[in-house]
Amino acid sequence: METNEIIKFVSDGFDRAKAGAAIEVYSSIVKNPELRELPKKSHYPLGWIIYYALHQSPAHAIQERKQLLAHYLRLDVTKPHKLHSMILTEAFRLYKDAKSSVLSLKSSGSANSAESLFSMVKFANLWNLENIRPTDWNRKEHEGKQLPSTVEKLITHYVDELYSMRIPASDEFMAIVNRALVAYPPSANLFAQSAQLYELGGENEKAIEMLRNAILASSTKFYLWSRLANLITDKDDLRLKVSLLYKALCCPGQEDFKGKIHLQLAAALAEGGAFPQAKWELRYVKDFYGNKGWNLPRLYKETEKKIPSGTVAADPAGIYSKIENMADDFIYESLPEIPVRKTYHKPAAETMDRYGNRRPGQTAWRVTDSDGNNYWFNPGRYGIREDLPADTQLAVKVFGGKVVKARLIIED
Repeated sequence: METNEIIKFVSDGFDRAKAGAAIEVYSSIVKNPELRELPKKSHYPLGWIIYYALHQSPAHAIQERKQLLAHYLRLDVTKPHKLHSMILTEAFRLYKDAKSSVLSLKSSGSANSAESLFSMVKFANLWNLENIRPTDWNRKEHEGKQLPSTVEKLITHYVDELYSMRIPASDEFMAIVNRALVAYPPSANLFAQSAQLYELGGENEKAIEMLRNAILASSTKFYLWSRLANLITDKDDLRLKVSLLYKALCCPGQEDFKGKIHLQLAAALAEGGAFPQAKWELRYVKDFYGNKGWNLPRLYKETEKKIPSGTVAADPAGIYSKIENMADDFIYESLPEIPVRKTYHKPAAETMDRYGNRRPGQTAWRVTDSDGNNYWFNPGRYGIREDLPADTQLAVKVFGGKVVKARLIIED
């Protein structure tokens, strides 16, 4: 083929690829011996053909998509560019699918699980983090719901791999995360991911600070309280650790995901010498894991060995009730209380979700401080009667413009 014919062949393939035949088009190009050396002018349309081939590939096509990405990286295309960013989003999808494939193969006992591995970290570094565009920071809306930006998705997958492999983050990647913390409203996910990176870097105090912020942004996620507890390593803070773990148990969430928290409580109680209470929690863990058909973790056996023979199990509820407030104090103590008064009452109204299902509404109060700043919150969340009158006096703590703690000063 002449150069002009090659350019036309690849360019014509772009339209077919966009229309849904990308895998077929790509195959016709790479299998044609006359197209082994493409003119530079064909690299850009081939890049889009590769993107559409990736996008149209099924989830199980792990190896094929890895090869497509490797081919794309060999192309001489403009960067930063929309195409380059779109390729990165397909790498996100491959990372998730590859991870699911590995877990499935491992659970089935397959010896070929390693073939499904895909490193988001290595690919992103080859893609070059300097190629992030300003528009990659923008969030989008879909059906009234705000979706994470390309940068946020990158952070999520990149941190996931670093943490699972116990690899510290580079300064370049930390700079991206720190910029994201400033660029977006307070986000529990971003704070928690930042905490993981600081933990990997051995900066425990900074990790604790980030997890405190994560909980301030979303206090009902039980795993945030559990992660924070695991960063409390000083034996002098065992009571705080137990309080944080107990707080995790009390948060919403399926009990199926909390078995490990009961085990961590048992270990902390045993370390503090509360052996009867530790044995109580171990008994729960044994029943829980047994009912699931799971093997007991090593920590179970290590904790069991610490408990003196003949110890009689005792309900730890008494211990928990004495220290349960320590967790809240640890999170909220640094925030100042702001005196406010109730200025508006919005009654609960039934709402519809995007699927057309009815959802019960929540009562909302507007409260106002002495400077005229308004805050909205649900009084029931903090154990405050919803029918209290206007001008009711309260003290609130605010984080990121939202009420995170509230109490009555005077209740009529």
